[in-house]
Amino acid sequence: MSSVSHAQVSRRSIVRGGLGVAAGLAAVPLAARAGGAAELVADLGPDGRTLSRGDTGRYVKAWQHSLANHGYWCGTADGTFGHLTQQATWAVQKQNGLAKDGVVGPLTRNALSHGPLPRPVGGSGARVEVHLKKQLLLVVSGGKTQRVFNTSTGNGEYYWLRGKRYRATTPTGTWNVYSSYSGGWQNGDLGRMWRPMYYNSGWAVHGSESIPTYPASHGCSRLSTAAMDLLWSTGAMYVGSRVVIATGA
Repeated sequence: MSSVSHAQVSRRSIVRGGLGVAAGLAAVPLAARAGGAAELVADLGPDGRTLSRGDTGRYVKAWQHSLANHGYWCGTADGTFGHLTQQATWAVQKQNGLAKDGVVGPLTRNALSHGPLPRPVGGSGARVEVHLKKQLLLVVSGGKTQRVFNTSTGNGEYYWLRGKRYRATTPTGTWNVYSSYSGGWQNGDLGRMWRPMYYNSGWAVHGSESIPTYPASHGCSRLSTAAMDLLWSTGAMYVGSRVVIATGA
């Protein structure tokens, strides 16, 4: 991936953290999105401030509105650059081949303004797609990408479970959700998962407390717990819904 500065047993993900290096200098205003309404401009001013986790204020809120308007879900636009805003910023950077540092500088702002959303690969109909190459999860409806999330899938390493050795992979293919757990955290041999949706043996899309920018799980696709709640509440995933795991562009 390019980088530009500025088993029938239940499978469970493990926590791995990490951040990239910071990038970005002076911030620039967002332009209007092609074919859409005028974009909310988040001009950071003459001092060239960037935005990153922990920042607050109207510039952060403007960035959050811009993320949402372009399909990168970050929760409520509350003016606080927290976990969900960082997740959405990472998703923008992943899609556009930028350094995955979570810092909003000119490259990231320009990428959000002018870069395309990930293209679906699973044909027609509503579904969730996981693109392994860029580590992104898409909600697709009407043949178009509606929302994009940062995700983390199988890291390819070997692990032992009940005396057997497995490799942490996320197989490609198309499945339907066959089981789900709505009660919150579900505990298992490999850890715990938030409101998982199982689609292939023990593989699932689920919420986690850690969704880094790189593959880090035993094979499941991790999302933030809030993003998983959104998939439940909006009906983007349910028992019987389609899940496509693909290499992606």
